Amino acid sequence: MRINFGGFSEMKKLLAIIGVTILLCTIVLSGCNEQKKPIISSFEIIPNEIELGKPAYLHWNVSEATSVTIDNGIGAVSLSGNRTITPANTTTYTLTAKSSSTTVNATTSIIVHQPIEKPNITMVQSEFYIEITETQNVRVNQFQVSVIAINRNSSENQTSALGPIINDGDGNTAIFGIGDIITFRNLSDFQVGELWNIQMYYNGDIIGQCFFKNPEGPYNTPIIHMTQSKSNVTIIGIINGPLDQTMCSIIAINTTSQADQTSLIGATLTDSDGNPNLLGIGDHIIFSNLAKFKVADSWTIQLIYGGERIGQCTFTNPGSIIQIPT
Repeated sequence: MRINFGGFSEMKKLLAIIGVTILLCTIVLSGCNEQKKPIISSFEIIPNEIELGKPAYLHWNVSEATSVTIDNGIGAVSLSGNRTITPANTTTYTLTAKSSSTTVNATTSIIVHQPIEKPNITMVQSEFYIEITETQNVRVNQFQVSVIAINRNSSENQTSALGPIINDGDGNTAIFGIGDIITFRNLSDFQVGELWNIQMYYNGDIIGQCFFKNPEGPYNTPIIHMTQSKSNVTIIGIINGPLDQTMCSIIAINTTSQADQTSLIGATLTDSDGNPNLLGIGDHIIFSNLAKFKVADSWTIQLIYGGERIGQCTFTNPGSIIQIPT
């Protein structure tokens, strides 16, 4: 009997060809994956040193990525772009670029210099809170400012008992400025008429102070700070909130004729902070019929809650294109 080994030889050749083919495919696929690796061409901040409160510009350019994100509250961004930033402290930003198989990171930093000159704050009592009315040399981080309350009769430090809180009232939560507010959590625990010396500290120095006299309650009355912003009114501060937005209404009084023109100018409260149920900082009052009025026509805009006026401001027709927020 004879055994033919020729078939084995042909099989070995076939297996060798298959092996080479698999190797070549692996190399090719590996090369394809390398091509899909994200490329971060640039990620920088211009300028990379600023004084507190000044803007800088974050710039990036990425290719071969399916998604790009930047930390410190920026989130998902396009493959290339610019963003204005005003960090309150020296900050490092990290860009993360992802493809289907690879993640690449890059970082860039900005140095924030604190003010050299000592800030000076003027603040006054307004009802049951204190409002900042004037500032000098102020580009200070709001979170580095502290408040001390000294009882005028006993000289006792009653800061903890009174519970002062610094609230944003000017629309800038990072930088301390005119319109910001000091409120007190525990006023109802004290007698009406008690008096304190309210001192504001920054870097160990007093930068402002005033007297505060405990008024008669109610201490939980909501107060809204709002201001004109181009063709609408923006909520920039809330005391004793949050508030049910469905219970809010608007009145627009013509400042010349004193006529109620709420319906005529189409005043509507619009959610802009992502929470349609609660009135919040950043929400707007918009006007759909401003084009029917003369440029510079003016109204007193009042916000009503539970039948009580909780805030008002003056609004003047800018005469520009009406931009309704979305």
